[in-house]
Amino acid sequence: MSIRTSPPSDQPNNQDVFVWALYLLGGADRDVDVEEIYLKCFELAPARLGWRTRPDLPDYKKASKALQSIEAKTHAGLLLRPHEYSRRLSVEGVRWVETYKETLAKNYSQGKVQASFSNNQHERIRQEVKSDAVWHQFKKDPETLTSVELASVMNCTAASTDATWRTRINELRRASDVLGDEDLMRFAEFVQKKVLGE
Repeated sequence: MSIRTSPPSDQPNNQDVFVWALYLLGGADRDVDVEEIYLKCFELAPARLGWRTRPDLPDYKKASKALQSIEAKTHAGLLLRPHEYSRRLSVEGVRWVETYKETLAKNYSQGKVQASFSNNQHERIRQEVKSDAVWHQFKKDPETLTSVELASVMNCTAASTDATWRTRINELRRASDVLGDEDLMRFAEFVQKKVLGE
């Protein structure tokens, strides 16, 4: 799947505002309910996402249509879908927002740009992984690791759904990205290939 790398539009549009709203709600580091995102979109762009006859009321259908467009074509690869009713930014999505933060803030935020979550949780993830016997086995002989062993360090089970595995792997990739830890990123990529075959 191709992942969007082109910049956001210089002019406001509903797809960009959805991705920006998700980022402002902490979607780099947590699953966010789509209804919470819809309300944030309306808060940021009420003229675009309100009722035609009652612009003071949010029109969830407009935000929902923006989400469908994002996932189908316009912002490919930038969102994860951990659950039917929640979304989270992929590592590529976080990078895209942070690369174009100035444009997005100019188009949609009049106040100070809100920062993403603290790095503390990323450091906690790194410490949990690197203190586990699985990490030492990965460094020594990764091919001997089983999905059961990998699940234990990824806080899931070998029988977890692909969506759960993708969420855990994305959390690990996000921590790797924030902390600039290439070894941790290699581990995340190893888990993705070993468990999901991707």
